[in-house]
Amino acid sequence: MNESFGSRVRRLRQARRWSQQELSLRSGISTPHISSIERGKRFPSLDYAIRLANALGVSLPALCDQRKELRPPKMKNSPDELPSYLQNFVLNEESTPYLEMAHRLSTLPKQDTEFLSLVVDLLVERRRTDPDR
Repeated sequence: MNESFGSRVRRLRQARRWSQQELSLRSGISTPHISSIERGKRFPSLDYAIRLANALGVSLPALCDQRKELRPPKMKNSPDELPSYLQNFVLNEESTPYLEMAHRLSTLPKQDTEFLSLVVDLLVERRRTDPDR
């Protein structure tokens, strides 16, 4: 399958049952601009391509590589579907760096993710045994 960038964006958006307006709100890109990208009339800047990938929950390389099959990850449609403690976390401005890092980690190969999880576990254990560090 040889899809254009815009076709891939449209397919992911529709798989989530989002309107172009919903994607616009999540990405900060105007609805007419998203429409033009999906129809192949405009090509996004790097910044816009990154915003679209982040909003759709996929890595930019996965969204751009026409040779790879693009499988949309499962995502909640709305923060309202999350437990209230997670809604508060997601909606808090201070959570943005953590959410961005979690997204980056989710796009790594499984072996790298497992390695980083092990490192984090070791650091947490070290902190527990020596809180002054």
